[in-house]
Amino acid sequence: MSESGIIPISHHSLNSPLMGKEGKFVSYGINRSNKIKMSGRVLLSMALLMSNISFAELIFPSGLTNKLGSASSQPLEVLAVKDQQATDDNATKYIEFHPSAAGYVGRFNFTVPASPNTTVDKLVLRANYRGQEATAQKWTFQLLEVNTGKWVDIANNSNAANWHWSNITSTITTPEKFINSKNRVTLRYITYSKDTDMSQLDYMALQVTRSATTPPPPDPDPGTPPSTGADWKPIPGLKWHIQYTGTLNTALNVDVYNIDLFDTSAATISTLRSKGKHVICYFSAGSYENWRPDTNKFPASVLGRDLDGWPGEKWLDVRKLDILVPIMRARMKMAADKGCHAVDPDNVDGYSNNTGFALSYNDQLAYNVALTEAAHDLGLAIGLKNNLDQIKDLVNHYDFAVNEECYQYDECNLLKPFVAAGKPVFGIEYNLSSSSFCPKANASNFDFQKKRLSLDAWVEACR
Repeated sequence: MSESGIIPISHHSLNSPLMGKEGKFVSYGINRSNKIKMSGRVLLSMALLMSNISFAELIFPSGLTNKLGSASSQPLEVLAVKDQQATDDNATKYIEFHPSAAGYVGRFNFTVPASPNTTVDKLVLRANYRGQEATAQKWTFQLLEVNTGKWVDIANNSNAANWHWSNITSTITTPEKFINSKNRVTLRYITYSKDTDMSQLDYMALQVTRSATTPPPPDPDPGTPPSTGADWKPIPGLKWHIQYTGTLNTALNVDVYNIDLFDTSAATISTLRSKGKHVICYFSAGSYENWRPDTNKFPASVLGRDLDGWPGEKWLDVRKLDILVPIMRARMKMAADKGCHAVDPDNVDGYSNNTGFALSYNDQLAYNVALTEAAHDLGLAIGLKNNLDQIKDLVNHYDFAVNEECYQYDECNLLKPFVAAGKPVFGIEYNLSSSSFCPKANASNFDFQKKRLSLDAWVEACR
């Protein structure tokens, strides 16, 4: 032990196989649907039975989701062993990241093990990178700041040799900014270079250094999977009721209520929960509404054209992620604090409307994925409102769909991927008779109803 009381992590430990309790290897699994999951963690050093000590441990990614581009199919566990150096090229030992024309964006999740009576003093990113040098193609590591929803640069390949394995290290001295209420840390690995060359990671870990006045508890079962995000996973077949105006009847024979986030009190939501109901809270994520209490947070630069037929409402420039995502995250935090199980963000298809901004498909996609990240980070499920053309790219990110008038416009087949994925489609028709669309909706296992455009209490449910 060093004089400082910190138990050192040996070079041998950093390169040894992953061992769990009683010398058993930690088990891993792969989800082939674009998410790679690793179960368990490795405690490389522990505090001894003494007071006023520090101890360090390494944690490895528990999941990777590709947002832009793709990654090779090697299991995530290869990142837990550093075994490539110089010009080594054993493709089974590393993960390769392939940018699309717009670059690569990948999101890694880490779970910091709970340890009562300790304080996390710092995080250290350790990675083994190979690829182009930064002057040719810059690759950046970022951490998600939990209170603001902003991505903070922590490291890049600026000191890496061209196509030689290079160590990347970065120390974060304010770890509390990046560890959320579920003990999760989210790291983003990105390149936005126009060059579309690949990069490789042989190793990636976060070293967590803690201080303690009492010994930490025993290592939890390494087979326990980390939190997966949203706490509620809705399924098709749920009876639901949507209402934004008029007096709400909290005793309806339904499973789910969809209600306005701002106009519904926490007490009403508590009443619904006490009756066993799940609550979806609505707000607009793609438009500015001049009657909402947080209007002062929207600078004029993000306000576009008026929404046709909706006085006081303007489209938002969803390219401004640094401005809008923190605002929407704050709204979702309000939803979580009020007791909502899920959120229903509206107007997330601005790219296909006359917004006053030159929004692209990818601009909208990046914003809509960012909304899901914020919701899941807060333990909320999230629904995709309309936006049928992006379902193929978003169905794996969203937990349910909310649709208006797909039968009137003969578009409902585009919603079937949600049901195929075991996720519900909550739908509304305003003009058609219920007898004309309900049989088709029921046959598709959609959960539809007829409503008035005012979304008051009146309803004709299909089932």
